[in-house]
Amino acid sequence: MGASAIDHALLMRASEDRIGSAARQGTARQQLVARRLIEDPNAWRIWEREHGALMHRVATARRGTGQAAALKSAAFSLIERKALFEYLTERRLHGDARRRALALFHGTRAYTDAMIAEHGGFIRAACSHMCSKHIGSVVMLDGAFQEPMARYEDLFREYFRTFCDVSLARDDRVESLRALLPFLKHQVTELRTAILAMPRTLPDLLYEAEIRRPTGDTVRMRGPRQR
Repeated sequence: MGASAIDHALLMRASEDRIGSAARQGTARQQLVARRLIEDPNAWRIWEREHGALMHRVATARRGTGQAAALKSAAFSLIERKALFEYLTERRLHGDARRRALALFHGTRAYTDAMIAEHGGFIRAACSHMCSKHIGSVVMLDGAFQEPMARYEDLFREYFRTFCDVSLARDDRVESLRALLPFLKHQVTELRTAILAMPRTLPDLLYEAEIRRPTGDTVRMRGPRQR
């Protein structure tokens, strides 16, 4: 289906299937974010609306390479959306340090509101990113959504981490990091451009085949149970 137009219904169906599969038999991290989404009806509704809008842009793009480019752009935006919460978790920031980190992106918004928004946004973005990689490699059959996209995510995470470390520092010991920022930003931009221009290559489907292998208790999970 790599060169065929993919409609919105198929994109959403593949996404819902991927979330259900991740909740049952993904990695520990995938299971955690997928179950958080599935078990919260309100979070699921918000995710459906946000993810549906992303998939609408993919579905209405020019068939073939146009849809792949739209999905790549969506994946880039999702990597950015989940970066702050990942940074807070990785750096184990608490107290004033966490408040200052949130203020960088939320301004004067109340701390509790900002933290709740970041956590919810991370869960939804992480699930949508997982879906975009799955659709890119399994539905569109484009290997760019595997190793190249994973490399981009690592590089963007390094750039974002460095940016936050420099912005939150209260001494002069980060000057070497500050000097590194333009170089990292250039690398991110360059790799993003390269991935967007990358021709379709066949993906390695062994991992996807394994995680979708029937386990005997597989049940399709279309949405959360209403309470």
